[in-house]
Amino acid sequence: MPLRTRLLATLLVVLLAPACSDDEGNPLDQFSFSRSPGEDAVLLYVSGAWAEDTGAPRELFAVNADGSAVERLTTCTQRAEPCDFIEVTPSSNRDRVAAVRGAIGGDPEASALYFIDLGRSVETIIALARRVQGADWASNDDFILYSNGETENLFTVNPNGEEDQPLTETPGFRERNARLAPDVSGVVYEGLSQTPGKSTVFYYLGTTDSAVPVTEGGPGSEVLPGSPYVVGSDSTPVFSPDGQSLAFRRLTGTGNGGLGTWDILITPSRDLEAEPRVVAGGGEVYRGAPDWGRDGRLVFVETNMTTEVSSLVVIQPDGSERQVLHSEDAGYRMGSPRWLR
Repeated sequence: MPLRTRLLATLLVVLLAPACSDDEGNPLDQFSFSRSPGEDAVLLYVSGAWAEDTGAPRELFAVNADGSAVERLTTCTQRAEPCDFIEVTPSSNRDRVAAVRGAIGGDPEASALYFIDLGRSVETIIALARRVQGADWASNDDFILYSNGETENLFTVNPNGEEDQPLTETPGFRERNARLAPDVSGVVYEGLSQTPGKSTVFYYLGTTDSAVPVTEGGPGSEVLPGSPYVVGSDSTPVFSPDGQSLAFRRLTGTGNGGLGTWDILITPSRDLEAEPRVVAGGGEVYRGAPDWGRDGRLVFVETNMTTEVSSLVVIQPDGSERQVLHSEDAGYRMGSPRWLR
């Protein structure tokens, strides 16, 4: 059964209003000061740069197209129970995002998935798994895809927290950092059969036996300490706006202060014979998960631990027209850039 049919047959089309209700009877609803991104904002990202010193918990930020205006959108750190933003995924409504957040002072690996209405300063926990990562909001706004780190499978959940259910069930195989096709017809993710191991990119078409490998990984076998990856791993794939290509990153070395060195590559989404091409690579540089905007540009965070600088970088799919929108101290842990829709 095609993925679109399978998912939409089981997921109800929901109104987002119940998810952002501030009804005192709902114990999952929490209040945290936030605000909507400005009219000129084009990107969201997370960073601890609100604080004077590095190492602070991360909040949600927005930036405009030329990097001249940076806005802090959340103040989660000022609550009685402060938190740390790890990832964000926007809906088609600029006020509403889903965010993976970790609690401060608890299990360092624990995280949960939240629905947040930035304009109303209201949030709701929508996935209570102990370890959530790789969230992506469907382009039709009907559901959110995420990876549950406890079962190592992919799940879907409605924006109001209902219909939380597995999309894949593959014991002994890790499925991480999944992204939906623009038309919600398929899913790409990184797959890993052992830890540590060499992850590769898979294209999931809607049934348990239809996950097709898209990449083979690169050369190498050295383990990146503190991670599930060995050198040569392919990670964090994302579709192009037309769904015909994928961008992903490949681990090329274990240096750069323990972050590893990573290249950004592009390959056709279904041509298994094609050779991926590097569009941003080389040097002792960490490159984070890319996101592909509707205007065709790629964005990612680039961190150089020698200079101790992280930069928000935008490029064309051929690697040209490199633009650094914003830079800050690497200790602020800038990450998860996502284009506003």
